[in-house]
Amino acid sequence: MPLEIYKRGNKYWVRGRTDGLDEYLERSLRTSDIQVAAARVAEIERKARQRAVLGSDAPSEADELTFATAVTFYDAKPADAKFLLKVLPEIGSMKIKDIKPKLVRDLGKKLYPNAACDTWRRQVVTPICAVINNAHQEKGTPLIRVKTYTAKERQEQDRARGKQSRQEKTPGSWEWLDGFRAHANRYQAALALFMFTTGARITQSILIEPKHLDLQNGRLWLPEAKGHPAQWVDIIPDMVVELANLTPRNGRVFGYQQRWGVYKAWKQACKNAGIEYIPPHAAGRHGFGTELIVRQGMDPATVAKHGRWHSPRVPLDTYIHSDKSSASVHEAFQRGKKPISAKARQSKKTV
Repeated sequence: MPLEIYKRGNKYWVRGRTDGLDEYLERSLRTSDIQVAAARVAEIERKARQRAVLGSDAPSEADELTFATAVTFYDAKPADAKFLLKVLPEIGSMKIKDIKPKLVRDLGKKLYPNAACDTWRRQVVTPICAVINNAHQEKGTPLIRVKTYTAKERQEQDRARGKQSRQEKTPGSWEWLDGFRAHANRYQAALALFMFTTGARITQSILIEPKHLDLQNGRLWLPEAKGHPAQWVDIIPDMVVELANLTPRNGRVFGYQQRWGVYKAWKQACKNAGIEYIPPHAAGRHGFGTELIVRQGMDPATVAKHGRWHSPRVPLDTYIHSDKSSASVHEAFQRGKKPISAKARQSKKTV
């Protein structure tokens, strides 16, 4: 029977045979748009005729796969999907096998000329590589590996755009938190306390629903994030009281559906309090690491475990920030110098 398009659920499927196909075909077309479905069936028939004419010399599906087609079977997160929409006009029509690492690296500067190298990596290189390497698993196309931007390249781009990247973050502290909470709405006040005392990410925190709370046992179920599985997290007594008195909104404990809904009010609370604007991630996760390791002197292994880092090196390398100024370093040298100087003076007197 010839190829036939039919609907199963809300998606179109194809079934039947056509010239050049060795066996009966039945599979999803991965679309609910009949025009897209028809176009995909036409492409299946074109390739079948090509195989019928060329036989073993016909290019394989992997050879013909374009980046745009590979995107259709990649399960992108919302943020990555937004980045891919910007990439598609540039390389969508290209075959996967023709996309080389240098092209991907150079595309960042073309799309975001005034952005930092880290932005190029996050918004261009990473999502493109994810699509291509997913296609490798699904269709057997070549893998791609794109080397990171060097320190020299980052410095050159920073000079070109007149702004330094990777600036030192200011971590949250109890003093900052008290000022912020006094001028924030009740949901943001609770959210800030929660992230600071658990090290939770904002994307995890806003997903918490009333069913995730176990306040009687002083804990809650934290959703998964960045490779970390969902798990129970103990919370401090003050947080238990805060959550017990917080009325859930929009089905969420902290009242927000998306993380970007937090930032405007967060900035306004900082302005009203007359304090430095510290973004949620720095106030929370960076504040958690710095408070416990630097200010309270806890061992990094314990902090890493409760902050859900896979290694103590992660908070030490990224999430802790010194509160000391260069003056404190100078004072330390002076303290070390005094006993030595006194001993030297004593030796001279003896001689």
